[in-house]
Amino acid sequence: MSALDLVPWRTHMLGEDFYAGLDAGIRLAVRVIHAAGIDTCQSCQGGEGHAYDQPSIDLCASGHDARGFAVLSALTDYGLDVAELQLVWNVKNGLPYEQLWRVTLVRAYPERAEERPIFVHGYQAAELVS
Repeated sequence: MSALDLVPWRTHMLGEDFYAGLDAGIRLAVRVIHAAGIDTCQSCQGGEGHAYDQPSIDLCASGHDARGFAVLSALTDYGLDVAELQLVWNVKNGLPYEQLWRVTLVRAYPERAEERPIFVHGYQAAELVS
């Protein structure tokens, strides 16, 4: 088994119910990241009453690869301005135990919430039902 077999690459887009449940200001960014073939584990459009001050998205699993840079490329190619890309280490009992990529946008994009990305990595179309 190669290291690439362990990477959780997305092979399909999630249903619209999933995206409708996301904050409007971060919805397009999450769609773009999923369309680029990368899983996310949490997101927030930021601001008062939200988990983060700024619009932020965490990528699933570890930061042992270049997924953070792939996300940076996908978001900027789609016209979404990135403020920060971080490799974050969670600490438990005084020791780092998990790392993940976090991307922070310059601002939220609620006006683009219903846009769909036009590029897709590894997408598997749903079976058509007649």
